[in-house]
Amino acid sequence: MEEKILHLYNYLLERKYKDVAVYDISNEKQDFDFLFITSCPDEMTNKRIAKSIVEEFELEQMPEGYNKGEWIIFDLDDIIIHCFTIRAREKYNLDKLWQSKKVELAKKKNKNSN
Repeated sequence: MEEKILHLYNYLLERKYKDVAVYDISNEKQDFDFLFITSCPDEMTNKRIAKSIVEEFELEQMPEGYNKGEWIIFDLDDIIIHCFTIRAREKYNLDKLWQSKKVELAKKKNKNSN
């Protein structure tokens, strides 16, 4: 599972999502184990990146919130991804709700960097 989480974390960063936060809520009474919260500048960017996630992970349909683009939610079974615009992330502040469950991950280094 750790490899899957790290892969997804780096994938989201590579797609230019900002402030990718990961929360381990496996000990909570939820239907999933990990929660990702990300943000991007605007709705159009969020929708463009979300579309690439749908293609990359071969999802059968567009995620909830795609049409509006302000808050897009992906359900990947044991992982939920909340893709917000910066404004919506500040408004709903899910990070505060889960702050005690935050997991620190290191960005994968580029093979060409020293």
